[in-house]
Amino acid sequence: MGRLVMGLSRPDRGVRAGLGIVSAAGDAWRTPAGGRIDRYVETDLALHPGFSGGLVVDASGAALGLKTAGLLRGVAVAIPAPTLRRVAEALAAHGHVRRGFLGVGTMPVRLGPDQEKALGQPAALLVTSVQPDTAAARAGVLLGDALLAFDGHVLNRPGDLFARLDEEAIGRSVTLRLLRAGQVKDLTAQVGTRDARTA
Repeated sequence: MGRLVMGLSRPDRGVRAGLGIVSAAGDAWRTPAGGRIDRYVETDLALHPGFSGGLVVDASGAALGLKTAGLLRGVAVAIPAPTLRRVAEALAAHGHVRRGFLGVGTMPVRLGPDQEKALGQPAALLVTSVQPDTAAARAGVLLGDALLAFDGHVLNRPGDLFARLDEEAIGRSVTLRLLRAGQVKDLTAQVGTRDARTA
């Protein structure tokens, strides 16, 4: 943190530059929609029009990544080179960034006090739809089930599930723990891939 950076952009015919510092840095993280970013780099660069998509460089001129305000509202984040490389390779190979797909619609739901105590989690994901001929349908997931965990990872909100459905999940057999009519069940599902036309 505290590293001097310059943000470059081209909102119109001319190049615009601004100075700032790296105000926060951290390890890999997930966007609210579940996308994997290899490193968290937040800057205090001004969020002027044309900001997103510009290059962020350090004092020596080395590229740190591309700046965007689209991942976290009101925050200038630099997407690092490894993430950009991975996305570019996926686009070149498949024409889109592939994501794992179960085929369920969900909404968060609070568990009752007894269930929370027994299961050790306050909430789950209520299944509101199951698309036919998808991983979830083939595994036996039913409308009204409450998803508790994905391969051992607790699910309290939709973002928890999105975070698990990245490209690495495609084709894997995973265990879905769910609550059905008051009973805990484990189902095995083979994660599919979302059709680019429905993304």
